[in-house]
Amino acid sequence: MYNKIIREFVCSETEPVVQTTAGKIRGYKANEVYAFLGIRYAVAERFLPPEPVPYWDGVLDTQDYGFVCPTKPETTTVGNLAFPKRYWLANENCQYLNVWTKYLDTDAKRPVVVWLHGGGFAHGSCLELECYDGENMCRYGNVVQVSLNHRLNIYGYLDLSDYGPEFEHSGIAGMEDIVAALQWIHDNIAQFGGDPGNVTIFGESGGGAKVRALMQMASADRLYHRAIIDSGILPKGDMTPQQEKAQAKQFAEKIVHAAGGLERLRRLTNGELLAAMDAVAGEGIINWMPVPCTGSYIGEWFNAGFREESLSIPVIAGSVFTELVPRPKEINEKNALSEQERYTAVVQAFGKQAAPAICDAFRKAYPEFNLYYASMIDCMVRRPTAEFCLKRVSAGGKHTYNFVFAHETYYKGGLLSTHADELAFVFHNVEYIGALYGGEETFRLQDEFFYSFMAFAATGDPNNEKISKWKPVCLDEHNCFVFSKLSGNRVAHDETLMELVAGSSKHAIPHFLRKENENHK
Repeated sequence: MYNKIIREFVCSETEPVVQTTAGKIRGYKANEVYAFLGIRYAVAERFLPPEPVPYWDGVLDTQDYGFVCPTKPETTTVGNLAFPKRYWLANENCQYLNVWTKYLDTDAKRPVVVWLHGGGFAHGSCLELECYDGENMCRYGNVVQVSLNHRLNIYGYLDLSDYGPEFEHSGIAGMEDIVAALQWIHDNIAQFGGDPGNVTIFGESGGGAKVRALMQMASADRLYHRAIIDSGILPKGDMTPQQEKAQAKQFAEKIVHAAGGLERLRRLTNGELLAAMDAVAGEGIINWMPVPCTGSYIGEWFNAGFREESLSIPVIAGSVFTELVPRPKEINEKNALSEQERYTAVVQAFGKQAAPAICDAFRKAYPEFNLYYASMIDCMVRRPTAEFCLKRVSAGGKHTYNFVFAHETYYKGGLLSTHADELAFVFHNVEYIGALYGGEETFRLQDEFFYSFMAFAATGDPNNEKISKWKPVCLDEHNCFVFSKLSGNRVAHDETLMELVAGSSKHAIPHFLRKENENHK
């Protein structure tokens, strides 16, 4: 990754070799951190549930990432400055995971952090962004870091349950891959110095949605013990779980018909399968999601309720300042803008009628920031995330922590954090991405954010010596920790602002559906 200097490297016939439940594997050691990449955690036939990997003899090399799930190809390279990407070989047999650890000692019992990648339930991989590299999280966080690939889009979420009992779980095959990975971690992670009794599941965007889904699945119970949902909570839908299930079955019927029957659908090449998917979608976007009322997945928190078993799990849920709001194309020094120019930007974003009240509420909520940034404020993710926290606490959920991440970079004359900007901070990799630089404050904020997440992984409480007190959400005290120039716990600081922005007609269409955002990660 990046320009890392290797000062130590070990990979021999005998070291590092680890015994897993399926056989021995050989990784490598670089700069005091062991890496085992591309470990097969399950196998599966198309549309069928994952099964354990057959035992092998000898020692299997695990030094390269495994296959990623096939997805629609990228259509642009724009955006790689802020989000350096990696592209990899794709195959539907993509059940592979990666482990970074400092100890190969079963007595080490380090907290385990399991990363679930973004891209919704349709795109992405555990290695897509360079900042996903787990070496520094392992090194500085004193954790065992795991990332994984799993089935996506049509491979993971096509509900074929009407076509036979063997396909009963096809609508959540991708989620069942993740459960299989968690089971592998439970059975094997002690060999890598990890504690199977202290596992944190953590995801951003679509990865956060996968964390959310796992909490609604009984099959994942006792395989994780803490959860972090980062930018993974969107506005509530208006269908019941049963209606969603029926809709998913209807869509599957169209796919089967377009392919010329189920047996042909199962034989199509990856390219043909994705083409059939596009043919049915037409000009629309397929919103792949786990299908409720399938296997142990009951549906979303807002229409199926919180599972009682999940309410004792400590949770962090948060978002970043501008999320999926389109970034300005022009380059200008935000701090050099006149007050009138800043106000004009807010008028352009929300209209003359809404702008005065939004500006006033913004100054109260975020006094540390230039008024210009009020024109880029997000409520499509921020608002439902705050609601999720309150509803969870109201349902009896314990240890629920809320955050907003708002880092100002020097990029294009100054920008506040957008969707996925925070990932390099939580992986302790920000120093490798120039577009995220915002002076020495960048590294102060990295320490605050990173060590808060690591403290949470270790204890279920994010408080640590790098930050002031971060209070959990309470019904009578709507706490939120803002990571910014003035980091600290705030109470109901932006509720008025969110109401005003949500009421603006220009904010009625979710940002992630706007045409100008179609190529935004």
